[in-house]
Amino acid sequence: MSTKDPGMDTPLAPVPDPEPKSKRKGNRKRRGRKQRGQPEVRDAASLRSTLGAGLRYALRSWRVLLFVVLIQLALALTVVMPFWTAVAPHIDNHPHAAAMAGTPDAHDTALGWEAGMHPGLWRDIKREEATTFEGLTAAHFWIAVIAWLFGSVAAGGFLGTAVSGESKVTVGRFVHMGGKYFGRMLRVGLLFAIAYYLAGRIVFEAWALSVKPDEIQAASESTSWWGDRIREGVFVLLFFWFRIAADVARADLVVYSRTGAFRAFFRGLWRALSLKPLLTALSIGLPAFLILLALSFVTGSLVGDSWVVLLSLFLVFQLAVAIRWASRAAVLTGLAHYVERHP
Repeated sequence: MSTKDPGMDTPLAPVPDPEPKSKRKGNRKRRGRKQRGQPEVRDAASLRSTLGAGLRYALRSWRVLLFVVLIQLALALTVVMPFWTAVAPHIDNHPHAAAMAGTPDAHDTALGWEAGMHPGLWRDIKREEATTFEGLTAAHFWIAVIAWLFGSVAAGGFLGTAVSGESKVTVGRFVHMGGKYFGRMLRVGLLFAIAYYLAGRIVFEAWALSVKPDEIQAASESTSWWGDRIREGVFVLLFFWFRIAADVARADLVVYSRTGAFRAFFRGLWRALSLKPLLTALSIGLPAFLILLALSFVTGSLVGDSWVVLLSLFLVFQLAVAIRWASRAAVLTGLAHYVERHP
């Protein structure tokens, strides 16, 4: 049976019976449990997708990683080769060359020569090759500057190729994207360097000078020591905070095609505080650090002057460089994925 509304020709639908109170309470409880569980599920899914995006990019960009490792090797050889050319004649032609190479023979042992470089011989080499060492100091500085600039190119290349969504990451495309975003990456790097410098001055000069006299005059001798350790710990935390903020800013500039590095860096400072602890640990490259720590024990076990040992050391060092750059690529692309989904 339908009911007619006065003045209207359309019949009204019958009103359903009211829901029992007990059933309504149960529905509210179920809805409440679902709503409370959604953020945790969403955060876990976001974390998994962020990690997956970084790892997938690192795996499919092996050509780029090989290219970057070769660039690093070329930069290192520009310092190592002149150094070895200057020092090798003094060591190879020395009567105790075997001892300095780490394997002293009976003759070396009888004369008191131990494994390793003799301090007196090293002083003589530095005095005779003073001009070469002065040139190497300047060369080392400029090579470090070039390596730092190349880091900006690499960051732009990693982020640009990741955001473009290309399935095959080629070296040419990587270099193109690195050049395109070089200026933005460099400006963020300069902001990080300025923040790092100012933090060091504030922590180790302003803060330390204001409390150091009281720490020295304290009754306990450990007060000053603990004060130094606390300041060092605060500085390390600030360093990681600035580093994560800079990487988030780099991702922000590429994902949203922005050019304001200053604003992006300060947005990165705020976003870095909102990251989950696990994502924060991954952002500072903790897994790569643990792998490199394990490789350091491997290098400690490779002792000797045979070509097998030298080749093994060389390969382990290059593997460490590759792991470090793979971690860098995964962190940047993972943060780009995170920034894109958390604007």
